[in-house]
Amino acid sequence: MFDVFRFAWFAVRTFLGLILLVVALYAALWVFVKILQADPGNDDPGVALRRVNSYNAQAGARERKELPVAHEPAGACSESRGTGCDRR
Repeated sequence: MFDVFRFAWFAVRTFLGLILLVVALYAALWVFVKILQADPGNDDPGVALRRVNSYNAQAGARERKELPVAHEPAGACSESRGTGCDRR
């Protein structure tokens, strides 16, 4: 009979321990987030937009060079097109 109470006490302690562990982790993460929010550092809300605009301005200023397209001779076979070169 005593074993039943011992097991019940073990189950209650384990359950409360797990609850306490989850609460402690939650509190630690909450404190970590608050610390990170308190230190703005180099927080600049428009930096991403300025970076994109700068990249777009540089890309527009560059002259795009067209790459020459290699034309195949009339009798050449192209495996990528799926044409049958064996058929004549």
